[in-house]
Amino acid sequence: MTRDLFDRSVLYLLCALRGLGPDLTRPTPCRGWDLRMLLTHVDESIAALREGVAGGRICAAPAIRRPDAIAVGHVQAAATGLLGDLTHCSPNPVLVSGTALPAETLCAAGALELTVHAWDIAVVHTPSVRIPDELAGDLLAIAAQLVPITGRSPLFGPPVHTRTTRPGEQLLAYLGRRLPVYVDS
Repeated sequence: MTRDLFDRSVLYLLCALRGLGPDLTRPTPCRGWDLRMLLTHVDESIAALREGVAGGRICAAPAIRRPDAIAVGHVQAAATGLLGDLTHCSPNPVLVSGTALPAETLCAAGALELTVHAWDIAVVHTPSVRIPDELAGDLLAIAAQLVPITGRSPLFGPPVHTRTTRPGEQLLAYLGRRLPVYVDS
């Protein structure tokens, strides 16, 4: 299940990147971040995930890229490479800053990270975009284990109240994202 979840999150990220234009100065739902900063963060996350999947360990300090040097095509290539790395993924624990983390937990956390940031990217250029219901439902089922209510700041805001029953919006609200107003057709 976790491998499938991870694959679906990377594919969703690739779809979100596909429609991204050259203007990377537009603001994102991540407070204070524009698209360039967000793409740099996603690139660093993918690099860390690739390091963990391929090498069994993640260094404490990722290689820092200059935000002005990031390109959409680079992030797309890195995400595609991550999908390839997953075919050779070991089920052994991954060392993260010296602590052994089950590979399944790394994949689940990576899936959550990439999916939410894919939405952050996509909503900038396509406000009506939604996280696929099945992907969101699977992530919502594990979100509380990965991002508990206490101790989540500054990475995530407090949950936002929502009345929606759609899993994607529930997931985003749980992670503190303010939701756009969707118009259903």
